[in-house]
Amino acid sequence: MDLFNFYIYGFVSLFITIDPIGLIPIFHSITYPYPKEQRVKIIKKAIITSTIVLLLFALFGNYIFSYFGITINAFRVAGGILLFKIAWDMLHAEIPKTKHKPDEKIELEDIDSIVYVPLAIPLISGPGAITTTMILVSKAQSILDKIIVILSILSAMLISGIILSLTDYIIRRVNIYGINAFVRIMGLLLVAISVQIIFIGVFGLYKNYL
Repeated sequence: MDLFNFYIYGFVSLFITIDPIGLIPIFHSITYPYPKEQRVKIIKKAIITSTIVLLLFALFGNYIFSYFGITINAFRVAGGILLFKIAWDMLHAEIPKTKHKPDEKIELEDIDSIVYVPLAIPLISGPGAITTTMILVSKAQSILDKIIVILSILSAMLISGIILSLTDYIIRRVNIYGINAFVRIMGLLLVAISVQIIFIGVFGLYKNYL
């Protein structure tokens, strides 16, 4: 395919895999105790971190996995288990210790503790996004193709950041009642997502074993 079509293919594939619209409820559940200006910082840092992660895997993914002897299926299982732990807390409407009451001062390290895990990894740049990135790189036949993959990553992350920054507006528009009920419902959905990721990873490991 030509460069433009390859760009569209890469952008759409990454955008669907990252699924920022689907992340809105989870993002809101994790960050709602923080003031608005802190949430903006969280979004920026999470998007920048996720972009760096995907760019690293785009450039050095095969070498990273080969060096540590890691397969993408093993990465899926590990990421799925972490998501399951997050979902379990959400099902019990528990707020992680990194969250504070709105009138308490939130330190920078408290923000960092949720930016990198679980927001950047594995929610935004999770096994699915990493796998998609590596598939795109495998399709790149020239330097220009690889540049297109990088542009696809940057574009998908930029749009994802814009969508996540509209979380409050979108949540208000959908008119959600009761944050605890909301968190539990999202936790149930996240349990299903995590189980699916683990299943795919385990099945892939089993096929490789055979």
